Amino acid sequence: MLDYLETIERRHVYGKSSNMIHMDHAGRARLLADHLRAVVALSDAGRYPSALVVVRAALEHHLMDRLLFLSRLYVESYGGIRKEDIEAENVRLAALQAGPRPNIARWWRDDRTGEMNVVIRGIHSEKSTKGRGMIISPYYFRQDHFDPFTGGKKNAGKLARPFWRREDTQGWANEAAAAWHRWFVHDRVMKGLRVNRLLPRSEIHVDIHYGFLSGFAHPSKRGYESIYGHNHPSRMGTFDHYASELCLLYVITLAAAELDTYGRMTRRSPAIGLRGWDDVMVDVRLAQAASSYFWFLGDGPTMLDRIDTVHTPRARQKPKVGRPKIDPATLPAARVKYYADPLSRLVKLHHSSSEMTTGLHFQSPFERSDGRIR
Repeated sequence: MLDYLETIERRHVYGKSSNMIHMDHAGRARLLADHLRAVVALSDAGRYPSALVVVRAALEHHLMDRLLFLSRLYVESYGGIRKEDIEAENVRLAALQAGPRPNIARWWRDDRTGEMNVVIRGIHSEKSTKGRGMIISPYYFRQDHFDPFTGGKKNAGKLARPFWRREDTQGWANEAAAAWHRWFVHDRVMKGLRVNRLLPRSEIHVDIHYGFLSGFAHPSKRGYESIYGHNHPSRMGTFDHYASELCLLYVITLAAAELDTYGRMTRRSPAIGLRGWDDVMVDVRLAQAASSYFWFLGDGPTMLDRIDTVHTPRARQKPKVGRPKIDPATLPAARVKYYADPLSRLVKLHHSSSEMTTGLHFQSPFERSDGRIR
């Protein structure tokens, strides 16, 4: 998977001209592979918390690539619209849509926050104002508007910047900060993915893994203990099957998802051919099938997840002991609840269990003798 990402530009089949956007996207794919190579190296060295820190960066990178490669819409959000003002705002937006802003697709007000959300089509030629023809992702050029090295708007006026006026330095820092909060913070990225229908199955999948990985990106005590345990001396630096497997599952899942996203991008205008891509996608599908029990960015639940779901009480319902009314095997995949802790779930997946009170049985497809003591 990583070899494919690192050499993806060699597969480009150019016509009479080439598009810079494809070269930039190939560069993004190589950068993601570089992150994932680091995850493998850190995992091989037994540095699992550090590896998972890099995984979070890789996850953010891949989510942004979904927007850069495939999005055709973006959301402008602004607050201060009271309920009594909604009708007037609807009239104003409808007039803009019918007149100078035909690229406005739709809008809605978030009743929880009072924020107005206006969905706008991306960068396009006049022929594609209604969504037809070539539309470049609106995030493609906006990524250049964020400069992470201004020193921050709080400190910009206090920093050395030879031959720059303080007003210019402060203005650039303010613009960079505004661009970040407007387009690239996690909640904004998720909103962009949502309106473009680029989220896998359910938003909760991404939120759970983002939160889990944040437990390592931030120096949380529980994050470290989940890998190394509570005992002394610490197991730091020693091999751990479950942490290693988790890191590699993230690498496979993110690499396969990036390749899948890249292939979809090349079929959109401006399109480009990919040499030998059918063979690449065969390997991608094999990788996805082999890692499907991870149930992240695709695939579906395992029997363990089904059993955990039927044991989870509904709202205002007391836990019950005994065989559940619903057979876990017949539970529709859409009704199976997602898990909270990817590492704990992975450990459980390696250990078969039989419940005497319920009669339910889970047979692990890869039994390990140390699953019980984890």
